[in-house]
Amino acid sequence: MVNPSRRDSMARKAVATARSIVTYQVGLSEGCRRMSRNLVWLTPHETGLPTVFDEYLKEVGGLALGSERLLWNRQILQERDVALEATNQRFRNRIFETCWALIDRFDETDSSVGPTLIS
Repeated sequence: MVNPSRRDSMARKAVATARSIVTYQVGLSEGCRRMSRNLVWLTPHETGLPTVFDEYLKEVGGLALGSERLLWNRQILQERDVALEATNQRFRNRIFETCWALIDRFDETDSSVGPTLIS
C-alpha cells in the first residue's frame, strides 16, 4: 500500500476536523484553531480554501479560549464570555456551512451508501 500524499493526508485531517465541529465534538474556537492549521498545510496543494476560520480567530483574538480560560479571573472571564458568545452566534452558521462544503469537497467515502435520515 502506498502512503497517502501530503495533500491527501491534510485533506483527510480537514474532513475529520470539519466533522468534529459540526457534531460538537469540539468547541467552535478549538475547531477553528485546528482547521486553520489544517488549511495552512493544505494551501500549497489547493486553491480557493475558505477564510472564515481565520476571520473567526481574528475576531476572538483577545478572548480566553480553551484551557487558558483556567488562568483568567472568573469575573473578567464572565464579562468576556458575553463577547465570545456573540461572536460564536455571528459566525456559527458560516463555519458550519463551510465545514459541510469541505466535507463534500474532500471526503473520499461514498456517502450514497450511508444511512438516510427520514424526516
